[in-house]
Amino acid sequence: MRIVVADSHEIVRIGLRTLLQHGREGYEVVAEASNGSELLHVLDHTSSDVVIVDFLMQGEDKSLDGVALLRELRRRHPRLRVVVLTMLRNLAIFRTMYREGAAAVVEKASMVDELLVALRTVRAGRTYVSRQLGEHLIDGSSVAVDKHVEHGNAVRHLSAREAEVVRLFAQGLALTEIAAFTHRSIKTISRQKRNAMLKLGLTNDRQLFEYARMHGLYGE
Repeated sequence: MRIVVADSHEIVRIGLRTLLQHGREGYEVVAEASNGSELLHVLDHTSSDVVIVDFLMQGEDKSLDGVALLRELRRRHPRLRVVVLTMLRNLAIFRTMYREGAAAVVEKASMVDELLVALRTVRAGRTYVSRQLGEHLIDGSSVAVDKHVEHGNAVRHLSAREAEVVRLFAQGLALTEIAAFTHRSIKTISRQKRNAMLKLGLTNDRQLFEYARMHGLYGE
């Protein structure tokens, strides 16, 4: 199985290459990339079966990050199997990853233990959900409850678009920049940010930044 590895941290790429190529399962790392643009260029010139990609790669180009990158991978390479590595713990984002074409999602903290299992599952044509992420998908309390919501109020989850707006806002993008990036109107972005804050029981931007930091929406 020919694999392309994409992560903004060189030491992670080295670790992945070592893990994959020192086993006896026939995995060959044929190329590496450090950001979304580089990954797409590599895939245009390299024959591969699977790409292992960090969901949030660091870099200035936010137009090929997260969900946007998954969509572009599906559009350009519909037969390529995508394994996502992430530290995020947000229910809406998990569901969006699979909806946008991820064949497997593996939490980075469990990467050493679960990546090979995920690849075997993907090779067999099935979809893989790591154990810890599966628990989040079944019981959303750990990803949707915020410290500002008290005394057992009903948990209301952010939609995928609301979570995306919160993530980009927490990374420092202005509402106008988020609108341009997501191809939505400023009015829509403002409404989605406001709705997210209402659902989370937050009253100001400082609390929103703190929520994003605590729940893995800030970045990796």
